[in-house]
Amino acid sequence: MGLAASEKAAFVLSMVGHELAAKLFVGLSKREQSAILRSLLTGQHNLTDTDIAEICSEFAALCGKNSAAANQSLRAPSDVYAGIELPRASRVNEICEEIPDWILVDYLKNQLDSVVSSVLGSIDLKRAGVVFRAMPQERQTSLLLSLSRERVLEASVLDELEQDLDELRARTASGRYGQRVGGTQRVLALVQALEPDIRQRVLEEVEAREPGLARHLEGGLLSVERLAGLLPAHLALLLAQLKDSDIGAFLRGESTKIQSIYLSGLSKRRREDVECLLAPEKKITQKQKAEACDRLRMCAQQMKGEGRILFPWEESLVG
Repeated sequence: MGLAASEKAAFVLSMVGHELAAKLFVGLSKREQSAILRSLLTGQHNLTDTDIAEICSEFAALCGKNSAAANQSLRAPSDVYAGIELPRASRVNEICEEIPDWILVDYLKNQLDSVVSSVLGSIDLKRAGVVFRAMPQERQTSLLLSLSRERVLEASVLDELEQDLDELRARTASGRYGQRVGGTQRVLALVQALEPDIRQRVLEEVEAREPGLARHLEGGLLSVERLAGLLPAHLALLLAQLKDSDIGAFLRGESTKIQSIYLSGLSKRRREDVECLLAPEKKITQKQKAEACDRLRMCAQQMKGEGRILFPWEESLVG
């Protein structure tokens, strides 16, 4: 009668060393653990030289079979991703394709530079640019330096990275990752909705406490002056959605240069009508100007969201 599987397993565990044996033992089921413990306590002293030879032969054959299967997924360690040479086919890009950008960025913000650079060096180049741009500015330089150091990502490290990303993908698919709230874009929208005098006061207070956030807000606010930087064709499309009275109202008090840019986007007849509204004798209140500015901004944001116009100061090419 041959040896039971639990007896063979007990012998192998007794020979591989305490640390590895403990890791292997923990991964077994309760039933298997009980059977092996019984064999360890009662059976090993009955093993003959033939039994031991049989176990070793079977174990070696099993290891060879598993090694051959594993080697099917290996490739020559010559492929390089952004300076990082991967010793086997990486699944990082495949996994990350199923993780939304904002979740991937949120995850990477809490990881070491070595982990972030490994992901950036493995995913699609265009997407890597998007993710890199979303990383905190104070980390971007260190990430570039980390990426520039050519190194081999060891198989064990790659396995661990893929496992973590797989777990992130699973949480994403099940809806258990969470919901994104707040953020600078939401803050920008709220500040944009304030009355001009209140907005200025709030920006001054933010400047005193968070200079970086204040600079971001000031750079993102859609002012009449900033929207004058639209492409001429897009500015003409925007003005076509607004009434002459609105255009005349938000242009009041603006510089001659800004007024000229907007007027050039109008037809000759509309330009003459708006110029009449800008005459000194035509008076409007600050509230009327603010309301006209809000209509200009809301229309611009809506058209941007629909893809009908773009904001040149936000657009960049990655490739």
